[in-house]
Amino acid sequence: MKIIFHGAAQEVGKSCIEVQTGGKRYIMDAGIKFTKDGAEYPKFLDKVYELDGVFLSHAHLDHSGALPLLEHKNLKCPIYCTNLTWKIVNLLLEDNYHLEKLKHIHPAYVERDITKVKNDLRFVTYDKQYETHDGKVKFSYLNSGHIPGGASILMELEGKKLLYTADVNTEDTNLMVPSDIDQLQDIDILITENTYGDREHPSKKDEEAKFLDMVKETIKDGGSVLVPAFAVGRSQEIMILLEQLDEDVPIYLDGMARKVMTLVADSDDKYIDNRDAVERMMKRVKYIKKPTERDHIGKMKGVVIVTTSGMVQGGPVMTYMKHFVNREENRVIMTGYQANGTNGRYIMEERTFKEHHHMYKVHCDIQQVDFSAHYGQTSIRDMMRKINPEHLILQHGDVGALTESLDYAKENLKGKTYMPEIGEVLTFYEDE
Repeated sequence: MKIIFHGAAQEVGKSCIEVQTGGKRYIMDAGIKFTKDGAEYPKFLDKVYELDGVFLSHAHLDHSGALPLLEHKNLKCPIYCTNLTWKIVNLLLEDNYHLEKLKHIHPAYVERDITKVKNDLRFVTYDKQYETHDGKVKFSYLNSGHIPGGASILMELEGKKLLYTADVNTEDTNLMVPSDIDQLQDIDILITENTYGDREHPSKKDEEAKFLDMVKETIKDGGSVLVPAFAVGRSQEIMILLEQLDEDVPIYLDGMARKVMTLVADSDDKYIDNRDAVERMMKRVKYIKKPTERDHIGKMKGVVIVTTSGMVQGGPVMTYMKHFVNREENRVIMTGYQANGTNGRYIMEERTFKEHHHMYKVHCDIQQVDFSAHYGQTSIRDMMRKINPEHLILQHGDVGALTESLDYAKENLKGKTYMPEIGEVLTFYEDE
């Protein structure tokens, strides 16, 4: 068995892991990584037309955004995912393609390749064992607790069990039932994310209280609040929190999050929590229906605006930011991870905002709260220790986060631990 890393190795972005077994090739996820110049795609992934299966864990573009490129390169195999994951992915792919065109970035594929993805889909349900069409791999999709439709993937191949956590959360949130994959036993190979391997999340209740206090304080002082948020998961979580605001505070929702809210409310996904709160907020919130409304609402006082994108890379948030940056009474609250090279990171660290070729100095208040849908350092270590695999592979994290998990694993686990680089090939069980 060989495992090859085409992305998310010593980085966060462009997740894509290849598994070779019995003369067959499969990949887990096919994502992109956003950069200041556009997007990076998985590296060293050759002869896509020879792949025998694609296992898609969840909808976020750093795990799904390269699917149209695979189709462009003549993908001929099934793509496995949950039904809700595909509904969300379809929205995100279409949106990202048009954003790249607007930015005059030449996508690596054409629009019809997005449609071609649909033809290769094979929908799976949670907690049921399936088998690939060639009979080489048995697999199950297990709740990851990360976002609606998302899953960790358990594979049985060559008489061994491989668990790919993908993005996972074993801690409770307002939106998702937490994952319990840390209870699994007899795992031979564990491939786990380490986004927060070097730090712990603060108390969830404290962060929620801090968020609501900042919103109320800003409104009371005559300002408005802008909340850049990921369309999937984070926006819905924030909406559940904002239900606690007084009814007379206008709440606006813009961007892809509106469509995702509807998908979440209508879904029968058994691991979505508080669906009733989502439905109530859908009735209360004011939707932005026309782009021309944004300039007017961006100048208003005493309102809360939740909009994409979460890293301020494009979409409606760009219009609102232009109106917010010069008003000191306003506040922007970041609610998620801000990757290197993104507008969100520059706003946080340099207090500058870039929109096309214009640079704006940020005068409004900038804050950040931790609403992460990834598990934190303690939970990562608990999982590694509980599962105690024969082989532990650390990925999907910055080098510092990975190194801390590596050091912990070497001191506390009996098995071998790996921190692969992009392009690295790990070989297992060849002598058996």
